[in-house]
Amino acid sequence: MHNIIRLSAAALLSASILPASAAPVYECMQNGKRVYTQNPGSHCQKADVGRVGLYSSTPPANNLQPAAQESRAENRAAGSDTIQRQAARQQLEQAQKALEDGKKVRYGNERNYVRYQERIRNLEAAVGEAQQKLDALDKTDDSGGAAISR
Repeated sequence: MHNIIRLSAAALLSASILPASAAPVYECMQNGKRVYTQNPGSHCQKADVGRVGLYSSTPPANNLQPAAQESRAENRAAGSDTIQRQAARQQLEQAQKALEDGKKVRYGNERNYVRYQERIRNLEAAVGEAQQKLDALDKTDDSGGAAISR
């Protein structure tokens, strides 16, 4: 008895998985029980099951709207800003490190203190430029517009 139920459940399951062009489904009476199968027997008739697998118990929702998505250009711009900001931070860190290291060392051609001061001023200017670039990128991000560059 349990085998018949399992067989009918398997037949229904396989019938629902197969495409609409699959073999027909038959409704049979075995021991007073209704059984569905693809193999017709002596007490079977073709079952009218409709289009198997192409219907749903709930109608489709027509009022669904796609989620708002940023355009690819906006995504690229955001990624580009992040990359530029990281590069500017890295440039600032390198300039600051070069300035610190430069203050510690006097080269052989800098016996004249004026040459040493000139090199340090150039390193300080590089730090200032890197800081301005980073500030401009941060300001651009805060205002949402483009910063004016020199």
